[in-house]
Amino acid sequence: MQFRILCKTLVVATLTVAASLGAMLSAGAWEREPLSVFHERRARLIRDTGGDGVVVLYGYRDADVAASVTSFRQNEQFYYLTGWNEPDAIMLLVPKAHPPGAEAELGKEILYIPAHDPSEEKWTGPKLSPDDSDATARTGFQTVHDTSQFATDLQAALKGASRVYTELSAQPESGEDYFQADMARNLRGIAPQAALADVRLPVAHMRAVKSPGEIVLIRRAVEASVDAHLAAMKAVKPGAWEYQIAALMQYTFEREGCEWPSYPPIVGSGFFSTVLHYDGNSRQMQDGEVVVMDVAGSYSGYTSDITRTLPVNGHFTPRQREIYEIVLGAQNAALEAAKPGMYMGRHGVKGLYEIAYDYINTHGKDLHGQPLGQYFIHGLSHPIGLNVHDPLDYNQELQPGMVITMEPGIYLPEEKLGVRIEDDILIVPNGIELLSRRLPRTVDEIEKLMSGK
Repeated sequence: MQFRILCKTLVVATLTVAASLGAMLSAGAWEREPLSVFHERRARLIRDTGGDGVVVLYGYRDADVAASVTSFRQNEQFYYLTGWNEPDAIMLLVPKAHPPGAEAELGKEILYIPAHDPSEEKWTGPKLSPDDSDATARTGFQTVHDTSQFATDLQAALKGASRVYTELSAQPESGEDYFQADMARNLRGIAPQAALADVRLPVAHMRAVKSPGEIVLIRRAVEASVDAHLAAMKAVKPGAWEYQIAALMQYTFEREGCEWPSYPPIVGSGFFSTVLHYDGNSRQMQDGEVVVMDVAGSYSGYTSDITRTLPVNGHFTPRQREIYEIVLGAQNAALEAAKPGMYMGRHGVKGLYEIAYDYINTHGKDLHGQPLGQYFIHGLSHPIGLNVHDPLDYNQELQPGMVITMEPGIYLPEEKLGVRIEDDILIVPNGIELLSRRLPRTVDEIEKLMSGK
């Protein structure tokens, strides 16, 4: 089948990047791409914005990520352009002066980080300071300054430009709204005469196609998450609690290097298999039910997103099998059609959503003899990357290097029966690569694994 095609050139390139990443990694450290990759992204952003203004991005503060209850994670836009994963940082990009019509070029790139605070570092550990001799080597920035110098530098840069590109809108579902508004207030206080322009769209356009290094990190997130699902398939049984399975899965992918879940784990059995974002995980599973497990981990900031539906007792009933195989058929139809030039969302004959929906709506009926399309109540696909719902224009054609999910589902509350099958795929020149292919998808494969055979 087309979706099982592997691109040899892409695999070789990926292995080369993997070796590069591995060489940079010390024990227990966060993996990141080579610093030159982040520099090239900054240079491209200046080109894409036309060089008619400076670019300012703020990194998160500890308080912005509730650091008392979770480990620090950086603002994804900031991390994408800097590779810097410490709090209280600021980035300033200044284009070179250029005549009208000429391509813009990056002039100055400055990273602002806090100076050493010995009393704070007793609690948090040593941090890089702008005065450290290896500050530029460790950050990849031409210049590293103390954050206290940012306002002065920005005002100087605005003598040659009147516009500041920054984040003015939040990533959907990110909870960043207050942070974005607060940072915009800071900028208006420092440079009240400057016009602010939203940098989100040009950065989102860059993020749509993943670099080889990003694909390596997504693969690692997927592989760890596949192992988590395999562990769950062996542990699900009547009497098990949903939270026990969620905990086992999180333990498994974190044991393999993931920092945190890509999203709150969803383990919903019985009626709750029909509730899309159920994350209570508080119910004891019963014989004869199915359980939907939408659980995955994030590796070095890069997410995965995988769902499987299992029979709690290890064997699908005839009705459960019927609905499961309709969902699987819809997924296979969409996977077979997926390739560059197609669309994730609704787009007529080139829309993968229509392909999956039409399959579901022409196979099987509900208890009242009605088609099942009305029970496919969410989208088919979304991009993954630094965010589990990475930015992408859904009216944009799929291109090689994009990484998306494929997740049809049918949810029948009246029957307490929900089925979702979700896999992660990489768009390659001739079709796709199914990244989560190690994880069983068919009824027979699932029942065999659950039986221990």
